[in-house]
Formats: sequence, C-alpha cells, structure tokens
Amino acid sequence: MTPNWESWPHAPPAASEGLVMDAVLTPHRSLSRRGFARLLGGFALLNMAVSIGFALSGAYPVVVFMVLDVALLWMAFRINYKAGLEEERVQVARSYLYVARRDPKGRAAHWVVSPFWASVSTDETSVRISSAGKTVLIGGFLSPEEREDFSRALTVALSTAKQQVR
Repeated sequence: MTPNWESWPHAPPAASEGLVMDAVLTPHRSLSRRGFARLLGGFALLNMAVSIGFALSGAYPVVVFMVLDVALLWMAFRINYKAGLEEERVQVARSYLYVARRDPKGRAAHWVVSPFWASVSTDETSVRISSAGKTVLIGGFLSPEEREDFSRALTVALSTAKQQVR
C-alpha cells in the first residue's frame, strides 16, 4: 500500500490478521428521546399557562408567539437529533488504516492508507490523520479531552500495527 490516501467506494475487506483498533465515533446526546418529550411537554404546558393569561387580558397576538416558541424549540431539537446520526469509523490493522465517515443523510465516504505512513495530531477542532501531504480530519464533534484521548489511542494502535509487521 502506498503512502497516499486512497478513496474507496466501500469498506475494505475484513482484516484476516485481526484489527488492532476498531473505533466508532458518534456525537454525544445528553437528552434521550423520552427526556426530550418530557422537556417539550413541560415547556408547552408552561407556555400554554402564560398564553391563557395573556389571552384573558386581551393580548391575543402573544398567544401566536408562544405557540411559535414551542414549534421552534421542537424544530431545533429535531435538527440536533438529525445531526446526531453522523458517524465516523476508524480501523487499524497491520496492512491498512481505514477511515469512514457517514453524514446525517446516510452518505458515506471511505479512505484507506498504510499505517506506516500515517501520523496523528490534534488541533482545536479535530484529530488529524496525515499521510503524503494529505489529511483526513475526524472527531470534530468530540470534546477536547475526548479528542486527546482518541488521538493517543490511535497513535498507540498505529505503533502496534507497525510493530506486528516486523
């Protein structure tokens, strides 16, 4: 395998020699669907109580904005949950380093490079895997601590893969 990143139309065949690392990265979701339903229900009830007070005092246009407020909160969480479908997979084997990214719409991209040529670094926004002047960025949705931990684990996995060949 060359030091250049190769774009693949699909995942590589299963590694016959076994994987050193197989990590799947997904964005963190702190609120479950059930928790979201409770939050939105409570917010809607609170807005309804306030809306009734305004409606009784004759301020009917405020009711429209209170309903719009609940609808916008629902829409914001829906967009957030859709973005949570993003997924990145990193596999390290003796013969390859495989990176795949699936966006929220389900489209996937796959890259493969030799682990001998890959280097790992971390910046403020992502983990960088570089080889032959090209870089693949992963983990942009991870916290800074998670990016550092993943970067260290990936560096150890690459080192292990290089040692297994010798």
